[in-house]
Amino acid sequence: MTNLIPFKLSSSLSGHELDIKAVRGPSEDLIISASRDKTVRSWFRTGANSFNESKIGSSDKIINVFDLDDVQDPIYSLIGHSDNVCALDITPSGHIVSGSWDKTAKIWKNWQEAFTLNGHSHAVWAVLAVDDDLIFTGSADKTIVKWQNGKRIQTLSGHTDCVRALALLPDIGIVSCGNDSTLRIWTLTGQCIQELNGHTSFVYSIDILPTGEIISSGEDRSVRIWKDGECVQSIVHPATSVWCVAAMPNGDIISGASDGVIRIFTKVEERIAEKEILKNYDEQVSRHALGDLKKDDLHGLEALLKPGKNEGQVIMVRNRDSVEAHQWSQADQSWHKVGDVVDAIGKDRKQLYNGREYDYVFDVDIGDGVPPLKLPYNVSDNPYKAAQEFIWSNELPQSYLDQIANFIERNAQAVSLGTGSQYADPFTGSSRYTPSGTSNNSSYNSSVPSVPTNVQNTLTTGTDPWTRPETSNSPSGKVKAIPQKSYLTFQKANIQAIFKKIGQINETLLANEKTRNIALSTDEISTLEKLILFLQNPSTRAASIIEHQSEFDMICKIITRWPFDNRFPGIDLLRLQILYTSIPSKYVDNDESIVDLVTKSAGINTWPKDSIPNKDQETNAIFAVLNQTIPDDNNILQIMEMLVELLKSETDSEVIYRALVTLGTLINQNQVAKDAAAAFGVKLAVEIVSTKVKEDRISRLIDEIEF
Repeated sequence: MTNLIPFKLSSSLSGHELDIKAVRGPSEDLIISASRDKTVRSWFRTGANSFNESKIGSSDKIINVFDLDDVQDPIYSLIGHSDNVCALDITPSGHIVSGSWDKTAKIWKNWQEAFTLNGHSHAVWAVLAVDDDLIFTGSADKTIVKWQNGKRIQTLSGHTDCVRALALLPDIGIVSCGNDSTLRIWTLTGQCIQELNGHTSFVYSIDILPTGEIISSGEDRSVRIWKDGECVQSIVHPATSVWCVAAMPNGDIISGASDGVIRIFTKVEERIAEKEILKNYDEQVSRHALGDLKKDDLHGLEALLKPGKNEGQVIMVRNRDSVEAHQWSQADQSWHKVGDVVDAIGKDRKQLYNGREYDYVFDVDIGDGVPPLKLPYNVSDNPYKAAQEFIWSNELPQSYLDQIANFIERNAQAVSLGTGSQYADPFTGSSRYTPSGTSNNSSYNSSVPSVPTNVQNTLTTGTDPWTRPETSNSPSGKVKAIPQKSYLTFQKANIQAIFKKIGQINETLLANEKTRNIALSTDEISTLEKLILFLQNPSTRAASIIEHQSEFDMICKIITRWPFDNRFPGIDLLRLQILYTSIPSKYVDNDESIVDLVTKSAGINTWPKDSIPNKDQETNAIFAVLNQTIPDDNNILQIMEMLVELLKSETDSEVIYRALVTLGTLINQNQVAKDAAAAFGVKLAVEIVSTKVKEDRISRLIDEIEF
């Protein structure tokens, strides 16, 4: 296998705005692609590795037939499916076979529905026409069904999860792939003769090269080439998922990925991309962040001196303070870096659901008197995968796939200016005393809009329960980040952990004769319990001024009289009480503000200049500065100076992002800041950022700043 010629990148085609869900190469000079952006596009070759694009268009539930010479309107529209059409194939005579989320497949002859194939219990995700009469279908119900002349004659069982794609393997039978991470080879009589293992997650798509090799793609970011039952090459992509793969007549491979890019790979020297493009592609792959991983017991870089066991093997190695993923290439007989393993969330902030840890477990309330549904999600997962699993687990309408996925993206968006997926306590940062991150209420699982409170009623009326309308003054329709026009709040909390920690500390204080006098009394414990019950489900309540005052007095006792090291849960409780209740007049009228009270209680009146802040401290400090920029003109020059110096030296993209929003808001909203921008070297600081941070969100922000 070491003398096999490997596939290399030929070209990348950009034009789609969202995930590429289907690709085909009917000729050497034509590629057709379909995307979640609701368009179909055709790409015509103009050179050895270049293509021109034209948009065709698409529609849900309807199969549109276009003439590529005139793509303005379809020449035929086939209406019959009651839900999205997700699979298509053509028989040798030109008849169309379709599969749909409505659990059926249909055969269309002469542009009319000839047969409806009923038998699957879930969506039909794959259809394969062997000839005009013999059809195979694959379904989310984990089965493959063989149909002859429109009648079901055999069910092929073997996959342990959803079947995603089918392909005809000449002289042998068919190949299938699925969410069980396997490919299976079947004879036309229904016997499974081989199982191919190598993918590490869902396998979405398969096809056959003219030379007989099987190609596949999946959730593990790779396209894999299989020969004689073994994986001989794995092509890693700089994307979360590779949704589709197809073979071209000239032996090249087309892939479509979640980053909206179509890529062509070739073995032919004259069609291989230039060295600089190949180098850039390899760098994109190596920079792609992978999910969370424990760093204990990992080998160092010396592990890369040993050859891999098989093509596509991935190992994790420690490189100083970071962890890298490297993949073995049989063709090159070497390891290639394919990503950095990031600690974006960290084990201490995971949430447990059904015995597994997740970054988020959203509560979805589907109706009065019905327990909420749990929607688990990890930030390294594909939102559509999580959404589909949620639909199947709870038997929700398939038409809500996009809406649920959009909801997940909103609620778990890492670049959100809110606390986002990297929540840190605003006062104690990463050393927060509540490590588990679990909560009994979804209000504290995310700082962004919560899930709909009544999905059932919304589904009936046809309104989108997962997204909310947004307005924008931007001509492009995209919401701008600058200027930030509202205050940012820290809403997340682990209520039960706060209560438990206060109780533990209070018991310790009671047990010590010297501190017994500052422990909470029985009445104060009762007040605490009432406040905790309210914070678990914040809503309007008829609370008296006396009740607010007693809660406030109880909290102030914790944050002013307890030892410094034990005040953190009280400070967190004060933060939450301020969010959801009115501030007692006793402290409003006092010369000492709430902020003064908190900083004094925590023993942090200033941020020492000679200290080295961590990321959480920096981002929370920027939050505070950003909140100051909105209504207040005081200290503008001092704030600008701090932000400019931070942008010049900072390397963390999240800190940079928030600092840029703050700086941009200052310049946009305040004439003093705009006039002083040149004097403080704002343009130079921003140029430094643009050269050291290559992220689309950073580039978009820089474009919004008005120098």
